[in-house]
Amino acid sequence: MPCGFPDSEGFPLAHSPQHLDRLRLRHLRLLELIADHRSLRAVAQHLGLTQPAVSQMVKDLEFAFGADLVDRSVRGVSLSAAGQLALQRTRTGLATFSHLAHQLDMAEPPVLRIGTNPAVMLDLLPSALTLAALAEEGPRFIIRTGLAHDMTTALWDGEIDCYVGRVDWDEVPPEAAVALRHDPLMATELVVACAEDHPLAQKRDLEVADLAGHIWALPPGDSRNRVAIDTGLRNNGLPAATVRYEIAADPNSLLLLARRAGVLTVVPRNALEATPPGLRALDLPALAMPAVQLGLFTLVESEQLRAVQALRDALRHAAQSATGIAAT
Repeated sequence: MPCGFPDSEGFPLAHSPQHLDRLRLRHLRLLELIADHRSLRAVAQHLGLTQPAVSQMVKDLEFAFGADLVDRSVRGVSLSAAGQLALQRTRTGLATFSHLAHQLDMAEPPVLRIGTNPAVMLDLLPSALTLAALAEEGPRFIIRTGLAHDMTTALWDGEIDCYVGRVDWDEVPPEAAVALRHDPLMATELVVACAEDHPLAQKRDLEVADLAGHIWALPPGDSRNRVAIDTGLRNNGLPAATVRYEIAADPNSLLLLARRAGVLTVVPRNALEATPPGLRALDLPALAMPAVQLGLFTLVESEQLRAVQALRDALRHAAQSATGIAAT
């Protein structure tokens, strides 16, 4: 028996491959217009069509997907739960079509749009991009940096093809999580860093208690690295760090301040080791800060792109050569 979402009379709707073949791009854009206008009449005016024609487009979509996508009421129309999910997935597809059309129009080499975190740009990603095996693929790279949440959102919305960095899975919507392909690459520990001439860098038998009273340069309070150091201090009976410089998503600036301003900071070890000499990691195992897990993330439909596969291989090679804990 065919299965699907129940229609307005309680009968199940079965998805129809035949109707899927008949869909056009404007059918997919229809869901976004309905979400924006909440009126079939307004959508019809926007598209330059009659309202019955728009109603038929809605029916075509619902038959194709086997689900009621639009809820109708005296106040207008809105997307159902299934419609909201379909909207998000079609946004990704439309963004991919738009990106492809731009590439073909410009007659340029293939473009791979990569999202990443600033710390990954200090070491892992540049190492992978410069590998000869990847260079032979010949793609052009467009790289965006930002926080993990912003990058996973950009991936989900089709604005980038892949993301190299950390992901906070508890912040990823379930419908997005099932659409992501995750390839673990490596783990690197968080460390407290300071200049080599800092008093703590010279101290023997260093303990967490010795951090008390020192000034810090740290990311904002809601960042994972900031939470890690504050938790580590609190678990050792110390108050939260005294922060003079707060900088978001820029480990390079944190390290520069540690070098020049004589403050403490917290960064992933691989970021510290990618910077010029003059800084030192303090040996403080009692802080017990969680390691940073790095991976390559793509949407399921993008994982077979040739450029993505080449990047995956290059990242694995670079991760094996990097200082850190091998991911499993």
